[in-house]
Amino acid sequence: MAVAALYYAATVRIPVSTLGGEVGPHVFPTVLALLLGIAGVSMALRALFARRPIAVKASDEPASEATPLRAFGLLGIGALYIPFALLFGYVPALFLLIASIALYEGATPSWRMAVIAVAGALLFWLLFVALLGVGQPQSILL
Repeated sequence: MAVAALYYAATVRIPVSTLGGEVGPHVFPTVLALLLGIAGVSMALRALFARRPIAVKASDEPASEATPLRAFGLLGIGALYIPFALLFGYVPALFLLIASIALYEGATPSWRMAVIAVAGALLFWLLFVALLGVGQPQSILL
């Protein structure tokens, strides 16, 4: 929460541009500061209301490491977003991106994962297209 407060304090120092319309250069950093604050509050509440402390136990299994090959796999999934956005459009491509990353990270396919992917895609559409007015790719196929 302190990082969010410091980040917000830095965003209010961004000068207001006379060229900007309703959405100036300070809006996106302010939204990020707000989201960071929400994440901080939710983590604090989660820790506060945890039923039992989380014990760290030694395991015989090696911890999954972020190897360069794994990073390239994630980069490949991200790179596939570009042609998918051109083919299917912004929201379906975001859905596929979020679901693919979840599966790549080991999540089991479920209705919850699908709901999260749909909600994430719609949230990004609302943020960038509806709120900020950033044009996104149109679908070639749909």
